[in-house]
Amino acid sequence: MLKTLVKVSSITNLSDARYCAGMGVDFLGFPLEQIPVEKFTEIRNWLAGVQIVGEFSTHNAEDIKAKVAEYQPDILEIDTKVNLVAIQDIAIPKILRVNIDSDNLPAVFAASAPYVSQFLLVGDSPQSLDGMEGSVEIWSAQYPILVGLEIPESDLDEWIEQSSIKGIGLVAGDEDRPGFRDFTDLMNILEKLETE
Repeated sequence: MLKTLVKVSSITNLSDARYCAGMGVDFLGFPLEQIPVEKFTEIRNWLAGVQIVGEFSTHNAEDIKAKVAEYQPDILEIDTKVNLVAIQDIAIPKILRVNIDSDNLPAVFAASAPYVSQFLLVGDSPQSLDGMEGSVEIWSAQYPILVGLEIPESDLDEWIEQSSIKGIGLVAGDEDRPGFRDFTDLMNILEKLETE
């Protein structure tokens, strides 16, 4: 069990998917434009007890609808350039990826909240969270936010236990070769999040 909700993004291989599922990660994100449906289905068949998130970088509502119909993820993740009204008939929960460095967040949160189940807060650099902690706390008290920004490991417990965030977002890595992957970065954070 992990102390908070965790989403791992950009999974493209079975090693990451199985490791994260085994560690108790709640949401596994797959970039559906980069992974063939056969490979996605094969990976998914190995997994149990996790929510599969279809991640999109495209902004075309029709393309998104077609891929969702083909891949059948449990949750859809899009960014702020997607017209949420145009995809509201996709009947699965939606995560909206918002950028702390470039989006007008108070306006985006207010306008998008009726259409999405959660927000994933990302940034353009490892320092994006610096100086923004107070704002993130204010937003998290109002909206369901997963923080996908770089949180220093030493501050992780404090964020989890004392802030209003709903969880954190991490990013998967690449396999060195099929079946071989160094999980050190993910492992350090996930082990820190494990309940005693």
